Amino acid sequence: MFSDNFYLDIKKIHIAHEFILDRVQRCEYPQGRGHYGFVYVLNGKAEYRFFAGDRITVTDGDALFLSPNCAYSIVTEKEFKHYTVNFDLHEDSSDLNALEKMYCLLQGKNLEQIERILKELIGAWTPQKAGYEMRAVGYLYELLSQFYFEYTKEQNSVLYQRLLPAKEYIEQHFKDPITLERLAFISNMSVTNFRREWKKIYSDTPMQYRDSIRLYYAKEYLNSGYYTVSEIAEKCGFDDVSYFVRFFKQRAGLTPGEFKKEFLG
Repeated sequence: MFSDNFYLDIKKIHIAHEFILDRVQRCEYPQGRGHYGFVYVLNGKAEYRFFAGDRITVTDGDALFLSPNCAYSIVTEKEFKHYTVNFDLHEDSSDLNALEKMYCLLQGKNLEQIERILKELIGAWTPQKAGYEMRAVGYLYELLSQFYFEYTKEQNSVLYQRLLPAKEYIEQHFKDPITLERLAFISNMSVTNFRREWKKIYSDTPMQYRDSIRLYYAKEYLNSGYYTVSEIAEKCGFDDVSYFVRFFKQRAGLTPGEFKKEFLG
């Protein structure tokens, strides 16, 4: 969702306050909210009904990032007490296009740090004394950085669980032919999406991960002293012994014979 060099350049804060919305009040943004927004729930429960179709429920301790183009209404059951910050970003912010029509939600993830920063931000903004805008913007940068860190960590955790079946499949079938199509199917993703998301979590490609497992077992078999190079090649999924030798030397820096001689004597 976000690039590694993700950066938001804050242009202006419009409002930062603690607000209470009750069920007799109406809150609706049919044309979009017009500014970026950050909401942290202090007490109560509310349902955000996005005109695009999504519905999410937020409650105590949840944090929500909203883009200017998010069109929605808010429905509350009882009193809904929350911190809100509305702000604009400069157009040179990275990943701006990814943020234009989205919201990001963190629910019940021990976000006390985010609550603390927001409280300090609102405390700096509310008196509107000399320098208040600079202090508030400083807190907003800290807030967005903390939210991005927590959100990315959560998304990576979810993504790891989604990729786990494919990872386990590679570990169990490392000596068999493996295709990206098969791994993507196991993960319920398109091939393009699977390749991108796998790299995001594991840095290397699925086939590089498979090769690392093959190399590990090749070394283990060599260290055992029970198998010939041809037998090890077959056990690691190589039909061609010459190719296995080249593969091993490229990654281990030694041929299988040299490795066995150096480490087993």
